[in-house]
Amino acid sequence: MTPALAHSIHGPEHAPWLTLSHPIGVDRRIWDPLLPLLTPHYRVLAVDTRGHGGSAAPDAACSMDELAADVLQLWQQLAITQSHFLGLSLGGCIGTALALSAPERLRSLVVACSRLEMDAAATAMWQQRATLVEQQGMAPVLAPTLERWFTPDFLSRQPATVDWVGQLLLACPPRGFAACARALAGLHLQKQLAGLHVPTLFLAGQDDKAVSADQVQTYARLSPGARFEALVGPHILHLENPEGFSRSALDFLGRH
Repeated sequence: MTPALAHSIHGPEHAPWLTLSHPIGVDRRIWDPLLPLLTPHYRVLAVDTRGHGGSAAPDAACSMDELAADVLQLWQQLAITQSHFLGLSLGGCIGTALALSAPERLRSLVVACSRLEMDAAATAMWQQRATLVEQQGMAPVLAPTLERWFTPDFLSRQPATVDWVGQLLLACPPRGFAACARALAGLHLQKQLAGLHVPTLFLAGQDDKAVSADQVQTYARLSPGARFEALVGPHILHLENPEGFSRSALDFLGRH
């Protein structure tokens, strides 16, 4: 069963489409601070991944291909034949799976701070987190997640933003988090990147504790014609470095 994805649309009616996909544990509102920079140029579709925000979680587990198929179904519902795609963390994994399965539907792809290949330790970590939130809710993963997502300076300097992101995390349905965590646990896209033929920009945060810049650069090297940029900032790059993030993304999207 494929869920209907909750979504919102912003920007000029006849501008090119740009689809935004968020990290695990939050929802499409994580993009709100960036919308004023994107909507002058794009018809922005912000999507809640299955089990997050207003999107239902029909299964306890799902694959990354299923999460990508959810987006394709939404595009079909909205009569979107082609869209740019910008995904952060889990969102970038979804975008990569989408580009591999339906390259003709993507005008370009920005993959930000995303780990596309899990080793045994990462697989075990995501499985453990899935079980933890199913048993105890989102509270146990709140503080560790925020510490991985932001720099210590930002945590102390921007408490209102950190609290807002924390509230998004606490509001995430544990069932939805667990389903997507298991999709990440089983993720092995690295060997497929040689077949990634959509124009792609890989963005990394130089201060990212969750996904190293070296990992992201490896994916770019394996993807034909892909670009790579490492920006100052942590995992949630667009909140801590909005100027650098938006400049890099808009420059790349504008070329395609």
